[in-house]
Amino acid sequence: MKILFLTPQVPYPTISGGTIKSFKILEHLSTNHEVSLGCLIKSPQEQVNLTQYKEVKPKLNIFSFNLERKRNFKTLLSSYLLSLPLTIYRNYSFNLKKKVDLIAHKYDVIFIDHYLMFQYIPSNFRGRIVIHQHNAEFIMWSRYAKLVKNPIKKLLLYIESYRIKHYELDMIERAHTTLAAPNDKTALTKIGANPKKFLNTFHLGDASNLTLENLTFEKTRLNILYIGTLTWEANIDGLLWFLKYSWPLIKAQLPNVVFTIAGKCSPQISRKLLKLEPKINLLGFVDQLDELYQAHRVFICPLRFGSGIKVKVINSLSRGVPTVMTPIAAEGIKLDNEVHAYVTNDPTDFATCVLDLLTNKKKWLFFNEQSRILMHKNYTWDKVFNNIDKSLLLTNKNITEDL
Repeated sequence: MKILFLTPQVPYPTISGGTIKSFKILEHLSTNHEVSLGCLIKSPQEQVNLTQYKEVKPKLNIFSFNLERKRNFKTLLSSYLLSLPLTIYRNYSFNLKKKVDLIAHKYDVIFIDHYLMFQYIPSNFRGRIVIHQHNAEFIMWSRYAKLVKNPIKKLLLYIESYRIKHYELDMIERAHTTLAAPNDKTALTKIGANPKKFLNTFHLGDASNLTLENLTFEKTRLNILYIGTLTWEANIDGLLWFLKYSWPLIKAQLPNVVFTIAGKCSPQISRKLLKLEPKINLLGFVDQLDELYQAHRVFICPLRFGSGIKVKVINSLSRGVPTVMTPIAAEGIKLDNEVHAYVTNDPTDFATCVLDLLTNKKKWLFFNEQSRILMHKNYTWDKVFNNIDKSLLLTNKNITEDL
């Protein structure tokens, strides 16, 4: 089968949930099919990433086009004039569109990796269309709007959520199959998407975490760990919330506690974080994470908006690091509060849960064991690939779930 895989960024290096998933899907599809990759290059670093990816995957047919369209008022106004959601317009490349129009007829399937790329499907394409929804995008924008205090920004965010919602519904209606996390599928079907068009998928992380030797309470230290890319607004917002409201309560009880943040971070965001806690251990991007997992007693994920499944949570649970998270961070994962992790959106309760896991060995060991059992049972790449394979072949009438 010939597959055209379209994605908005280079799926390498695998430093975020999105790039991990895209990389793994491409790797799987290329094993059994003839795959071509089309992507956008939005920075000099992404051009470097693409060069490195071609070295890793020399047999993969890749074409790319440069695109830089900044997020500003002029761009927003242009998106209104063209009746397109802002993110769709910002990811539009005339050259990529022209290229896909010329070659689409050669492919059996166009695999859309992220809704941003749906705009590149030719209107006359008669092959199979598969969409991989990384998130229910309209949900992220509406949740963000609820948190924003500036009334003008709030209004603009709600308008954007509305525009994206209708774009996603139209997209799903045209596609043959949409791969989405269970929570995103629920959100999209609630607003009118056809449930028969969906197959479940999960964003998973480093599968080797499940094969590593179990952690021990004694070898960890009185350390709290957060891992996440701090170029994403949801990660920044969640960390600032934690540092403002939960961290002081934890530090008051355990003055020697250390808080470590690993992830790409701009100087501006670093200054904001260090202003709230000058002694924070701010590492930047870390390639090998297991030393951090072994040294830290508790993992946190204080997200207040977002959608989809959070890979940082999948990784912490798979490695067996007892985790405290918000309900949004736990979405899409069938876990039980106080069994596999602590789940709360109250900042005082969040601090109490972290303190409990830092000091309560019995509870720590229980979470450590139960989280890994859950991940082994339900969250492996083989199960994800089963439904991806089905998405290429099944008609809407005979879709059956494996997940």
